[in-house]
Amino acid sequence: MKKSGAVAVGCVLSVALCGAAEAGEITDSSAAAVDLATLQPFVPLTSEAVLTNKQIAALGKQDRFEIVPASANGDPIRPVPTDSPVANFINALDYNLKPIDVSKWGNYNAGVFWDQAKSVKWDILALYGGVTLFGIRNWDWGSSGYHFQSEGWFGTDTKYGGMDKMGHAWTGYVVSQYFTQRIAHTIDDPTNAAITGALLGMGFQTYIEFFDGFAGEHGFSYEDFIADGVGATFSFLRDTVPGLSDKLDYRMEYWGASQYHDWGPATDYDGQRYLLALKLAGFEKLEDTPLRYVELQAGYYTEGYTDQTRAAGVDPKRNPYVAIGLNLNELLGEVPQVADTMPGRAATALFTYWQPPYTYVASSYHN
Repeated sequence: MKKSGAVAVGCVLSVALCGAAEAGEITDSSAAAVDLATLQPFVPLTSEAVLTNKQIAALGKQDRFEIVPASANGDPIRPVPTDSPVANFINALDYNLKPIDVSKWGNYNAGVFWDQAKSVKWDILALYGGVTLFGIRNWDWGSSGYHFQSEGWFGTDTKYGGMDKMGHAWTGYVVSQYFTQRIAHTIDDPTNAAITGALLGMGFQTYIEFFDGFAGEHGFSYEDFIADGVGATFSFLRDTVPGLSDKLDYRMEYWGASQYHDWGPATDYDGQRYLLALKLAGFEKLEDTPLRYVELQAGYYTEGYTDQTRAAGVDPKRNPYVAIGLNLNELLGEVPQVADTMPGRAATALFTYWQPPYTYVASSYHN
């Protein structure tokens, strides 16, 4: 803000405070009167303090002020660099494990996207580079000319029984969540980070789908592309709809190697489960009852829908199921001396996106 603007704001605030004091209407959060002599001197506004003319006019019309500490929103404070690279790494890791509120969104344009995307450019390069190498080695990228392929959804005669679609949605969701929080931890104002994170997540999934078009066994699938969009959209909604993240998680469970498969959580569709978990702790009437430790889950898994299990003669089965599970993050929160440590925060993040086996009672299990 220009110097004249800063002076104008200072004058408006001074006049408003003096007028309110005369009327006996300056109150703190407890509604008790505050003597002007007890207030700290005004701190000059910096060039980063920006108010529009409309906002300045609105301040002048107010007759009541609430003084709130800058840390009141509970967001973590960015660590100060030290001379120790190890300490800097640990501090940065711990800082990034602390979630930031990204529910605010509003006016959005290409400039906002570009500025926020630049803040995580190294993350983008690392993820794109990693998935390129993985795709060449594991997804047959580059083995054919470009082609499209309709794979169907969850039908009996589909190649994977729909498990790949669940995986696309989950990956789009998790990558979008990752970008959203990384942006929020990197820039000063996290407003619209949920939009940019979802767009970057969708872009990443689109990159994968595009190069699937060069894989002889795959091809560009519009069903996969739609599933990617569902995951990215869920990420945005979960971040911006009040209370949704407290109530609903989308998780993957992987049972590990079997007699038919080596360990491969990204490609072993017979060992995966995907589920939505409704967390009763997210409901106000239940948050102080024992039911806060309970989740209601609905999920899906298949058997016999991979090349290995088909070769072994396993009958293909599609298995939707319901379950009652434990809210592990709610249990962890009961031990703050653990939950408020870096390992505790890492466990909290893990349990948000991954379902540990044997933590629920389900209507159906793997054979």
